[in-house]
Amino acid sequence: MTARADRIAPVIAGAMLGGMALAGADAALAQVPAAPEDREIVGGNGVPTLWSVDGPARDRWGPDTLADAVRLAPGLIAVPAPGNGTSLLAVQDGRARPGVAVGGILLPGAVPINMALPDFDLLQVTRPSGLDQGPPGAAGVLALNLRRPANRLAGAGEFSAGAFGSRRALGRLDLPLATGVRLGVGGLLHHDLGWLQNTSTAERLNRGQRGALLAVLDADLAPDLTLGLDALYHRTEAGNLPAFACDPRDPARCGGRFSSTGRRSDSADPAGQPLGQRADLLLTAVDLAWTPPQMSLRLTAGLTRQTDNLGLDLRDGRTASAISQPAGLASGGYGLNARGVTNGRQLDVAAGFALGALTLNLGAGLRSEDLGRDQADRDAGVLIADRSIGQSRDSRHVAAGARLALADDRLTFDAGLRLTNERLDLTVQDRRTGCAPCLQPAGADRQRMQLWTPEFAVNWQQGAALIFARSARTARLPGWNLLARSTAELVALPAETGWHHEAGLALNNNNRLQVQASGFVARTAALVSPLLGIDPLALAVAAGQRLDMRNAGGTLAVQARPLDQLDVAGTVHVQRARWRGVVPAGAPARPLYTPDVTASLSAAWTQVLAGTGANLVPRVSLDYRSAMAVAAGDVPGAVGLVAPGGIAPAGWQVAAALQLVIPDGGWLVSLECRNCLDRTLVDGAVAGLATLNAPRWWQARFLRRF
Repeated sequence: MTARADRIAPVIAGAMLGGMALAGADAALAQVPAAPEDREIVGGNGVPTLWSVDGPARDRWGPDTLADAVRLAPGLIAVPAPGNGTSLLAVQDGRARPGVAVGGILLPGAVPINMALPDFDLLQVTRPSGLDQGPPGAAGVLALNLRRPANRLAGAGEFSAGAFGSRRALGRLDLPLATGVRLGVGGLLHHDLGWLQNTSTAERLNRGQRGALLAVLDADLAPDLTLGLDALYHRTEAGNLPAFACDPRDPARCGGRFSSTGRRSDSADPAGQPLGQRADLLLTAVDLAWTPPQMSLRLTAGLTRQTDNLGLDLRDGRTASAISQPAGLASGGYGLNARGVTNGRQLDVAAGFALGALTLNLGAGLRSEDLGRDQADRDAGVLIADRSIGQSRDSRHVAAGARLALADDRLTFDAGLRLTNERLDLTVQDRRTGCAPCLQPAGADRQRMQLWTPEFAVNWQQGAALIFARSARTARLPGWNLLARSTAELVALPAETGWHHEAGLALNNNNRLQVQASGFVARTAALVSPLLGIDPLALAVAAGQRLDMRNAGGTLAVQARPLDQLDVAGTVHVQRARWRGVVPAGAPARPLYTPDVTASLSAAWTQVLAGTGANLVPRVSLDYRSAMAVAAGDVPGAVGLVAPGGIAPAGWQVAAALQLVIPDGGWLVSLECRNCLDRTLVDGAVAGLATLNAPRWWQARFLRRF
C-alpha cells in the first residue's frame, strides 16, 4: 500500500483504530512498534495498537487458541470461560467482553468462541474505542486477519505431539488461479485426551477437540479495485470444568488437576444432552475495495452462524448445601444444559478522501443478530428451570472522522463521531408444565437507544519518537441476562457508558531499542459483568445491580537487542480499578478479572551453527499477575485456592522452547513447554467452585513453510 493510500484508508466504522501496528516479541509477544511495512494494516489516528501478534511471531511461539495468543497483552485477562472452555472470557482494563472479529466480521453470540487459530497474518488487540468495527468497542476488539494467499504456489504444514495425548496439525496451500486471482485453502485439527482427572469415574475431562476448514480468495479486478472472499468453518469441544489441586477423595494426593463428579462423559440428561460442550461456527465474508488517487471506498459484508450444545456440571457432582464435600452424584451437581443457534449479519461501507492537509472518512453500516436457545437447569438432578429464550439485536450506525496533518505530517489532529441506533427484543417461553410462576421478563421486552461515541486524538512525530494522546467515549447495550431462571433475574441490563483517556510515548531506535510508555484514566457507568452468559448463579446475585468503575494506570513495554544474538522484552501494566459511589450488597469486592499488576519478561538467544545454514534458538518467558477478584463473594467449594471475597491469589508461570531454525529452507523444529514449573493458578470461578490453569504441558513441533 502506498503512503497516500495508507493515509486515507478508512477503518470500517471510521478512522480511529491505531495507526501504528505493534509486532509480537518472540515467546512473550511483547508490545513494541512494528516495522514500517506493517502500518498498512490499520489506517487510523496514529495511536499505537495495544497489542498484536504477526505471522512470524505466531511461528516462533505457536499459540493454539485465541486465549493463548492474547493472554500476555498488557491489561488484558483472557482465559477459557469458567465451566465452558469453548467460550472466551476476556476483560481489558476492567471492561469485559471485547468484540472478536475475523476479517472485519464480528463473531456472534452473547459470549465469543475461543477459536483455535488458523494460519494468520495479524492478530490485534485494540484499545477501547467508540469507533471500532461493528458495535462500539467498549472493551476493544480482538481482530484476526487470516493469511492472504500469495501470488505463487506456496504453503505451510505444521504437526506437533506432546503431553496428555495431544496432537496438532495445521496446513495451508496457496494457488494462483489466473493473473491477479489467488486462492488459499487451509485447515487445522487439535486432539487432546484431557488434563483433568476425574477420580470418581476414572475419566479424563477438559478435553480439547478442535477443527477448522477455511478458504480465502483474492482477486485484482482492476488496478485500483480488489475483491476478497473468506469462508471459515470452525468446531470446538474444549472443556474447562471446576478443578482442584488436591484429589477431593484423597486430600493428601496433591500436585495435579482433579475433579470428582459422578456424571460420566457418555451419560445424557433427561433431554438427551451428554456431558460436554460443542460450538460450531460458520463465517462467510466479502470485502470490496476501490482505491483511486486521493480517495478510497470499501464495502464489507458477512454472514455468521453459530450453534452451541452444552451439557455442563458446574458443581462437580455436589449439592449446594455441602459444596465443600465431594458427593460424586451420577446426576451431576449444578447442571446447565442448552442448545442454541445464533445468526448474524453485518454490512459496512466506508469512504476516505484526501483534501490536501485534511483527510475525511465517512462510514455507515448495519448489524443484526438473532439468538435462540432452549436451556434447562438442574440442581442435583432436580429440574429448577426449563425455558426457550431468544434475543434479537438490530444495530445501525453512521460515522464521520477527520484528520488534519501539519508540519510535514509530523503533527496530526483527529476527531470522529459515531451515532448508533440499537434495538433489542426478547422472547421467552417457560417449558415447564403447570409452571407457577412462569418465567417472564421483569419489565419491557424491548430496549431501544441511540448511542453517541466521539473520539479525539493528537499525535506528534519527532524522529523515532511518537507522542500521542486520545480520548474516546464508549457505549453499548448488553441486553438481558439470558441465563435467568426466574422473573427477578430476567432484567434488562442498563447501557454501559464510559470515557477512556490516554497519553503516551512510543520510540523505535533502529530496532535496537523499542519502548512504549502510556498512562490512562477511565470511567465506566453500569459496568457489564464478565460472567454475563457464563455463570447463572453469579448473575442471579447481581440481578438489578448497577456498578460504576473508575480505573487509572499505565503500561511500560520495552524490547531491546543489546547483542546481535540476544533479544529481550518485557512489559509491566499497573492499574487501580475500583467501584465508585454506593456498592450494592452482594457485589464483588472490586471489578472482576482486573489485577492491579501484570508483567511479562522474555529472552531469546540466536546461535548460528556455522556451516549448517541453521540456527539454534533457546527461548524463555515468564508472566506474572497479582491477585484478582474472580467471584462476587466467597467461593465456598475452593477453600485454600480462593481467598475470602472471591480473590484469586497472585501467580506466575514460565514457558520455554529450544528451537532449530533453518531460515532458507523454511524449517522450524521446536521442543517446548508451557507452565514448565507446573504452577497452579486460579483462572476463574463458577457456581461456587474454582477453575484452574492447565498443568505443565510439553510438545515437539515441526513447521515447514515453502
